[in-house]
Amino acid sequence: MGIKIISDPFIEEGESAKSANRTEFQNALQFCAKRKPAVDYFIVHKIDRFARNQADHVATQAVLRKQGTTLVSATEPIDQTVMGKAMEGMLSVWAELDNNIRAERSKNGMIEKVRTGVWVWNAPIGYKRIVSGGNLLPDETSAPYIKLCFEEWAKGTHTYRSLAKMLYERGFRTRSDGKVYPQLIQKILKNPIYAGIIEVFDMKVKGAFTPIIDEELFYKCQPKKLNPTTEKRKRVSPDFPLRGFVSCTECGQKLTASYSKGNGGKYPYYHHQKGGCPESTFTPKITFEQNFAEFLGEISPRHKRFEKVFKAVVMDVWQSNYKKLDAENERVRKELVGLEKERQKVFDLHRGGTYSDSEFTEQKDRINEIIQQKKLYLEEKRVEEFNMEEALGHCFEFVRDSAKTWIELAKLPEFQLRFQNLVFPQEKITYNGVKFGTDKVSLVYEINQQSGAEKSKVVTLRGIEPRFLA
Repeated sequence: MGIKIISDPFIEEGESAKSANRTEFQNALQFCAKRKPAVDYFIVHKIDRFARNQADHVATQAVLRKQGTTLVSATEPIDQTVMGKAMEGMLSVWAELDNNIRAERSKNGMIEKVRTGVWVWNAPIGYKRIVSGGNLLPDETSAPYIKLCFEEWAKGTHTYRSLAKMLYERGFRTRSDGKVYPQLIQKILKNPIYAGIIEVFDMKVKGAFTPIIDEELFYKCQPKKLNPTTEKRKRVSPDFPLRGFVSCTECGQKLTASYSKGNGGKYPYYHHQKGGCPESTFTPKITFEQNFAEFLGEISPRHKRFEKVFKAVVMDVWQSNYKKLDAENERVRKELVGLEKERQKVFDLHRGGTYSDSEFTEQKDRINEIIQQKKLYLEEKRVEEFNMEEALGHCFEFVRDSAKTWIELAKLPEFQLRFQNLVFPQEKITYNGVKFGTDKVSLVYEINQQSGAEKSKVVTLRGIEPRFLA
């Protein structure tokens, strides 16, 4: 055509033509806009390299024509004749159709992989992907923090901000080694991928990878509208730690608390919201909490004999469990040694030409995934070595005088609430206007009460192992 080329080619390095907002394409358009005298021709290899949707094609063509620039395809018959313009329009339509078909095929391929339990996008924080196209694996560095995030939130004593602060102080970092913000914590807690659930394309699929947490813990951390079994989260009130924690003996209504105005000041009270109850009273905060502290004193395991026997029972259980755990861990370590040898054999067979590249990759990935699962198992079952007898002594410092512990924790409202939940795990504590009562306390208090009532030796009750060691 006798056209003189006036610039070096603008070459896209892998950017798709489905969008006009790509680097070199925009550079070429800016070159045309700034060039004086005007650029006569804008030459492309094919129309589908110019645009892959008709809207972009028409809009960009209009800009070029306004500048006096004509679009030319090096491989297709387009020009300013009626037939040339018709051909250009048809080619732009076919380019968009081809792009849509590719997109649909890509989406269908992703859907099929998701149906088999494979996560096809970038690995979320807490997971990693060893090979391109492979499934997720928990990341040894960040997965423990993700698990801790859910465990702490399930206790009901944190806000997003306080949990972000706690995790950051313990060493949790984003992939860019940055600060942990409340928004990230919220995003993590709402993502079912951590329980091994993939929710995309209107599907809910069980992932074919090792989850970081179980589904029960995940749903425990969800709002009530998403998880009907989740109880309403309590707001920690430094002024009224027992608000919503105690029920009326008569009607079962949870007691609330507030300030009452009178005589020129504000006065704190615990009270009913149900005025028709015969036990409905306004109890001053100081009286209510003093009665509660006295009740804690009554149920505290103070007897030295009980403490001694209880420690002996737990030490016996601990030592037995530790030996079993140590034997199981040793078995898994031996399996890891065998797997490492098997992996080395795969490399040797590949170097010797027995395995093709695809067979080598498949076998290597399989063994790597098994090795990773075994290592995660060891990490989960790892028990830090410490003096259990000393640890039990430390625990009894808290429960031996529970009233004192509860009062001192008033300076740390979140921990005071946590301590209340430990003493009364099901919150079945009542108040009749004068005294507190309960038929359910945590195990150490329960055994103490049985021991005192029966005047007999403490024995290992059914369930002491998991409940105490947990």
